Amino acid sequence: MFTSVIKFGAGNPLSMYLPSAGDIVGNPDTIFTTSMLVRDTCDFTTWLCVHNRTVVMYNRYFVKKDCVIENSRKDEKALIFSVITDGTVCEIIGGQHVEHGAGAVNMGIMSSENVHVQNLAAGCNFAKISVMMSESDFKIYNERYPIIFSRFEKHFDSNKPFVGVVYDTSGKILEAARDLQNAVLSKSINPYYVEGLIVECLVNYYYEQFKQPLPDNYTVCRKIFKARDILNENFQNPPTLHELAANVGTNECTLKKVFKQMFSMTVFDYLNDLRMNKAARLLSETELTISDIATELGFSSQSHFCTAFRKRNGLTPKEFREGKAVKKLKVEN
Repeated sequence: MFTSVIKFGAGNPLSMYLPSAGDIVGNPDTIFTTSMLVRDTCDFTTWLCVHNRTVVMYNRYFVKKDCVIENSRKDEKALIFSVITDGTVCEIIGGQHVEHGAGAVNMGIMSSENVHVQNLAAGCNFAKISVMMSESDFKIYNERYPIIFSRFEKHFDSNKPFVGVVYDTSGKILEAARDLQNAVLSKSINPYYVEGLIVECLVNYYYEQFKQPLPDNYTVCRKIFKARDILNENFQNPPTLHELAANVGTNECTLKKVFKQMFSMTVFDYLNDLRMNKAARLLSETELTISDIATELGFSSQSHFCTAFRKRNGLTPKEFREGKAVKKLKVEN
């Protein structure tokens, strides 16, 4: 359980209790919750996305009077990574006002043994995106991306609350963090896209903090992330494998092998997921004909589209639109 307590001088503190991924049982899909706290001293908005047991949280603050925010965690300790995505944070540290703008990054361990305290000055207006990854979740990521995540194991061993602010001088962390924020706010997430953004943030954080060259293997990973981005933007008219490999500066063999290692699926399956998720939204939210949807998604025929949709979801587009066996549908909303 993650707790955020806002204290306003001598007034009564305002507490917000947000579930950790482990609190949500029996639902592996993406879950969204949102809440807003409005007081004379502070407007505080939270959007929470829980996916694959990793919590991604968006916060927006409008601070009208000085206040203190205390964040803590009562269960398994977690790695927390936060990026200011918009506005300016003004903290009161040792009686002095210290400002952090967009691109300021914090990383550390949150547990029942420590509390992260922020003294915010009146006039703060900022947004931040945070990723909370429990130790057990971290191990899963470390198995998938050992090149990257093995470098962060020491944070769990040190048990230090926060390591201090690191500035994103390259702009790469901020770009990925804003993409992650937009995904949470839109409530329309491809899980592999989100996972990739989390990894990108952490990789670039490591480089910014230690100013060390990224590992040679990461050059290949970066190319695969770029390939994924190309697919996300062009899934209706995707490039061939040869064209995709050429666009990111690698060969087909490496593209297919590393893509599957990183995203646990082939390029074709990833592309098919993008198309099917889009198809489900169009069937649910528009009056487009099935033929028009097939054309929009780049299928050569309505028959081809219907076959692909049924193979993945166990029902035809028409059955889905009519509301039959909706619970069977595997769509990330």
